[in-house]
Amino acid sequence: MESFNLSIELFKIYLKDDSELANTEGITAISKAMNSTLGALFYKNAKDMFKFSLSGSGFPISIPEERWRECIPEKLKTNGIHHFRRWAPPGIEVPIEHWIAIRLAKLGTESSYIFLGRAELPWTRIDIDSLITIAKIHSEIIAIRYKRETEIKNRNDVEDTLKLIQTRMEAYFETSHDTIYTIDANGLFTSINKAGIELFGVENKEKIIGQPFTKFTIDSEAHSFFIQKIREFGFIDDHELVIHKQDGSQIYCLESAHAVTKKDGSILEIQASLKDISERIKNERELWKMNFNLTKLNQELKDAQGMIIQQEKLASIGQLAAGVAHEINNPLGFLKSNQTMIRAYFNDVLSVTNELKDKDAAVADAYKARDLDYTVTESEHIFKESEEGFERIRIIVSHLLSFSRSSIADIFEDCDVNESIESTLVVARNEIKYVAEVTENLGHIPRIFAKKGELNQVILNILVNAAQAIASQKREEKGNISIETTATEKNVIIQIRDDGPGIPKEIQSKIFDPFFTTKEPGKGTGLGLSISYDIIVSKHHGTLSVSSEQGKGTCFMITLPIVQELQAEK
Repeated sequence: MESFNLSIELFKIYLKDDSELANTEGITAISKAMNSTLGALFYKNAKDMFKFSLSGSGFPISIPEERWRECIPEKLKTNGIHHFRRWAPPGIEVPIEHWIAIRLAKLGTESSYIFLGRAELPWTRIDIDSLITIAKIHSEIIAIRYKRETEIKNRNDVEDTLKLIQTRMEAYFETSHDTIYTIDANGLFTSINKAGIELFGVENKEKIIGQPFTKFTIDSEAHSFFIQKIREFGFIDDHELVIHKQDGSQIYCLESAHAVTKKDGSILEIQASLKDISERIKNERELWKMNFNLTKLNQELKDAQGMIIQQEKLASIGQLAAGVAHEINNPLGFLKSNQTMIRAYFNDVLSVTNELKDKDAAVADAYKARDLDYTVTESEHIFKESEEGFERIRIIVSHLLSFSRSSIADIFEDCDVNESIESTLVVARNEIKYVAEVTENLGHIPRIFAKKGELNQVILNILVNAAQAIASQKREEKGNISIETTATEKNVIIQIRDDGPGIPKEIQSKIFDPFFTTKEPGKGTGLGLSISYDIIVSKHHGTLSVSSEQGKGTCFMITLPIVQELQAEK
């Protein structure tokens, strides 16, 4: 329970404070909970700075990489607890006598570490077990925090790049020289400036003067429209056109012009300017592309935040499941022991009774009168049923513990898919049992390489969705949910079917979109299937698909590769 309370406190600390000060508060809370004299957290932040935080201090401290590495023993770079004596962190003058340390999550290129020191009392086995539990919780928290900080840093870098591009564009346009030219009423060039010479790509003015403007335009109809507007209104602003240079290349321009007219209103001359916007169009396309990427990055950040929430919920479920399992294990142990003793005593009494019955007629008559043969037979049935009940409880507890352990882990490891389904069904049973019967058809399938906790999360999401869909029908009889596992040469396949209301055809393509939900406000975030899709497709290189017929039910099919690329690389 102390570990549970500490995990709640750590979540509150890191949710409350987005800065690195949360690391100092976190190690202070851990140090206090472990009754240590001093605690230290060594880590490398998202800005690639080597830091450590001391319990009770005000802020994290930056130190040179060489000094940071001196504090990390080689033995500590592997899994497990490291013990050592008489040591002081940087800045602490008096060494502390008893130390234990453990490696946490890898943040970027370096792992993080917790050091706890006591001045007098040595560390016990209970202390070590507590530190291992705390380290798993804290490791997950700071790993998620580091990922979020890295994403924020990347987003800020993109924003800085966009600002730089915008500044360059403004500078380019402020210092550029526009083409200025004149044409007569017949559309022949009468003058042009140096910028125009460069724009059209000719050697000198003589190559342009006297030539028709249409000679340099791609679309003659666009020039006709330009002349028409000049005649109607006497001017035109920002008329778009494309001109071609002598070398055949094209230039996108904005044209502004006004007419100089005679007394009778006829056009004497058109004075105009051309602004080369080819570079601007190119830059705008790049900007649109970057804006699109930034939007995508923001969406990924939202998805990541949603995933953090889902992972925290799953971790809480796992911790609760572990607590319940441990609470059941204790009375289950002495109940099974008592059952064994009672059966032994019963057999002793039965043995003596049978001897007396054979030797004493009165005992035999009493035995027969009380129909003790029936009592003995029924007692055997009771003993057998009790043993079966105890075994069923043991299996349920085993599944709860399996689910809780895999909920905390976030690594690829050897995984039995059928076992994951069984343990997840135990956790989801209360959500399902009142609305549906579950049919299991788990085949003989190979073990795979997967993240057990995330796979459990996907299965749990789909099972709960199926149960809630069936419950929404409010029918009198229970529904049906079936789970089937099969295997091909390269993949393991999981199919989860229900006979619920089904999914309308028009929204089937949207169910994996982030924040899309058909549930009432407050009953669904729209992230469950989106996160499940990301887990299966992006992280496990598998597939997650749905087939559904409205009014008849839905089937989700998960395909997972037996061998992952990560495993193949090792």
